[in-house]
Amino acid sequence: MPVTSPLISPRRFAAWFAAWFALCLLASAAQAGPARVKVDTGLTGVRVDASQTVYADAATVWSTITDYNRLAAFIPDMVSSRVISAPGTPKRVEQIADAGLFAFIMPDRVVLAMEEVPTYTLRFRAVSGKVASMSGEWRIVGDHAPVMLHYRAHVLPLTPLPPLVSEYFIESEVRTRFEAVGNESERRSR
Repeated sequence: MPVTSPLISPRRFAAWFAAWFALCLLASAAQAGPARVKVDTGLTGVRVDASQTVYADAATVWSTITDYNRLAAFIPDMVSSRVISAPGTPKRVEQIADAGLFAFIMPDRVVLAMEEVPTYTLRFRAVSGKVASMSGEWRIVGDHAPVMLHYRAHVLPLTPLPPLVSEYFIESEVRTRFEAVGNESERRSR
């Protein structure tokens, strides 16, 4: 003979369990994991290599990283980002950041020449700004969700890095901005 509790009927327990199970599934729904970021500093500047699984398709991620005029809306500490080149000319994007201590590594003002290879590779290089040199690329691997988003950059600051700027600090700052791009891509794909 089954034992029943006067507090909860078997039917109520089944309904409660189904609701709890559904909540567990929703809580574990696909979300981008933390980005992997590697930074090397030295006499030749700062090299950044980052990657992250993004639960969006390539077209959505592409439209996010090339939404130059809206990047400041979702990337922390970016004050503005805007296309400054005329239509039909090589694309130039001006970006201004409120980078604080991070300005020692990444410029707080830069104009980037963009080379787009839709929908997989976006190369950039500094053509002016507060940096000796800066170049890199965004790369999207895969077509359908999830895709892998990669970012590589080489930055040569105008002045040598101060001793108090550690690779851990740079990794943390890059991770915050890089993950913001993945999160925005996933938001747009919903």
